[in-house]
Amino acid sequence: MSVIQINLEIVGLGIIFYSPYAVKSIREGEPYLMRRYNEPQDVLEHIYKGSIVGFCTGSPGKYVLNIFQNEKPKIEKLNPDYAIKLCIKVEDGEIFFRDLYALLRWSEECSDDCKVKMENGNYEVIVCSWLPQSGKRGDNQQINIYFIAKSELPKLRYIGVPFLGDEEM
Repeated sequence: MSVIQINLEIVGLGIIFYSPYAVKSIREGEPYLMRRYNEPQDVLEHIYKGSIVGFCTGSPGKYVLNIFQNEKPKIEKLNPDYAIKLCIKVEDGEIFFRDLYALLRWSEECSDDCKVKMENGNYEVIVCSWLPQSGKRGDNQQINIYFIAKSELPKLRYIGVPFLGDEEM
C-alpha cells in the first residue's frame, strides 16, 4: 500500500481537487469562486461531473491529506468520525489539491507538492477523517482520500455542498 501525503494549509472552509482539463477555461485572476462556485447548485454541478471537486472542512487550518490509489477503504475498520463519497474525472495524468479560496482570484500556479500523478479515467473518491485529539478541526487534521478506478463516474446525491462533518456516506 503506497500512500502519498500532502500537507495543505487552508484559509477557506474547504478543499478542492481537480485535473488540469477542468480549469483550462478559467482565466488568470478571474474571481471564479463568486461567479461559478459560490451557490450550492454551482458547486454540485462541478461535483457531479467530477470536474472541480470540493468539500467543506468546516474550518480553516492545517490538514494532512493521505492519498490512496486503487485501494477501497474498509470503513468499519477505519472507523472515521466523518466520511463522504465524491467522484472525479482525471485527464492530463494528474490531480491538484488546493484551498477552496484559490478560486477567489484564480492563479494556475500551484506547488508541485500539492500534485499527484494519476492514470486518466473515472474515479469514485471516498474521503474519511477524524477529529484531531485537540478537538479542534484543522489542527493537523488527518484526511484519507481513496481513489478507486471505475468505468464511469458514480451517481451522487447531495442536497448541498458536501461537508466532511457530521454527515455520513
